[in-house]
Amino acid sequence: MIVSALFWGLAAINLPPVIAAVAPNQLVRLYGVSAEDKTLLALLQHRAILLGLVGAGCAVAAHIEGFRWPALWAATISMISFLIVCFMQRQFAGPLRKIAVMDAIGIPLLIALFLILPS
Repeated sequence: MIVSALFWGLAAINLPPVIAAVAPNQLVRLYGVSAEDKTLLALLQHRAILLGLVGAGCAVAAHIEGFRWPALWAATISMISFLIVCFMQRQFAGPLRKIAVMDAIGIPLLIALFLILPS
């Protein structure tokens, strides 16, 4: 039960950005980028799709044991790598702050799953 709840928590963090894949105007609002930069918008739409896949994997892992470790690793790599990139680029302020905070909120969920999932 707790494992399912933790995976649903990770899904809740990773699924909302998928909206930006079909609504580029959300990318402008979320990331503070220019709507004129079509290359950047395409990259961010692609990022939204990848986050949707991570979120969907976590949702499936909440109910199917065989998906748990792959989904956990995917979420861990996605969330921690974003935080590392933000740290390296000194981007913890401005539009990326909300995203970094959400990923940081997910870290305890990741740790808990690593501790309680059977190997």
